Amino acid sequence: MIAKLVKLAAAATLALGISSAWAQGVMHEGTVVDTMNGGGYTYVQIEEADKTFWAAGPQIEVKKGDTVVVQEQMWMSDFNSKTLNRTFDKLLFVGRIDKK
Repeated sequence: MIAKLVKLAAAATLALGISSAWAQGVMHEGTVVDTMNGGGYTYVQIEEADKTFWAAGPQIEVKKGDTVVVQEQMWMSDFNSKTLNRTFDKLLFVGRIDKK
């Protein structure tokens, strides 16, 4: 369901010709501070320079201390994961999480 919403939002943004971080390819690279899997997704808390944020993408094997790269697609505020029984203040949905 979430993956369909992400794809729909990205397609709508591109179809409307609106500039977005996804279309511009904003990349983030950082160290995994925390991670968990649920509902087919991997959630990673990434420390990048002077900020820390959560990202979620298709499930992969990743551990604390790994360096990962993600490309912005869609930010969501107050995202509730029923699988994890947790609400994220701000969560970045990505198409993939790459280990470096």
